[in-house]
Amino acid sequence: MGANVAVEGVSRGYGAGASRVVALEDVSFTLAPGSFTALLGPSGCGKSTLLHLLGALDRPDAGRVLVAGRDLARFSPGEEDLYRRRTVATVFQFFNLLPTMNALENVRLPLLLDGASVAKADARAKEALLEVGLEGRERSFPYELSGGQMQRVAIARALSGSPELLLADEPTGNLDSKTGGQVLELVARLHRERGLTVVMATHAAEAAAVATSVLRLRDGRLEPRAS
Repeated sequence: MGANVAVEGVSRGYGAGASRVVALEDVSFTLAPGSFTALLGPSGCGKSTLLHLLGALDRPDAGRVLVAGRDLARFSPGEEDLYRRRTVATVFQFFNLLPTMNALENVRLPLLLDGASVAKADARAKEALLEVGLEGRERSFPYELSGGQMQRVAIARALSGSPELLLADEPTGNLDSKTGGQVLELVARLHRERGLTVVMATHAAEAAAVATSVLRLRDGRLEPRAS
């Protein structure tokens, strides 16, 4: 089951004085458990900053970010680590696979870091690779895979720990349109089958169309929803 999300009056800026840049300003919204939401907007509108806040990689200057009822800014460093290992998972535009590890090793790494045995981590990694359509490619290294296959490995790695919240930051931005469409279909299918809460940042309206709801960001502010 996915986690509920509440963003309450969140603002975030960087720098000081005249050089200060406001990334988010007074952003508020709620997401139901199991929802699939696209954050749509141009580069620099605050999408990635918002994902970083949801992933407990950053903290707001004002306001609160709550996931499953927990205020992320109140987490201790140990609680942040546990949250990132067990509650939230992120898929990035550039895959972030380790080039010296094969697909199975890339997927099982966070499981091993979370204390799973090698046997259990291998079993769960194989299941995750099967789920994303990469059965038989467990021993392939990133340089032996296409861009779409590398993103599938990244998705398998993200889902191997059974997160409640999946964050996707421009997951098709480094792929051609056909491959990107296939990856979006995969994310949509996994959302339906697993009941995950998914938040996907994208600049492309075509990509946002696979989500069940869209939040539009511009210049750090949330645009009013269309009536």
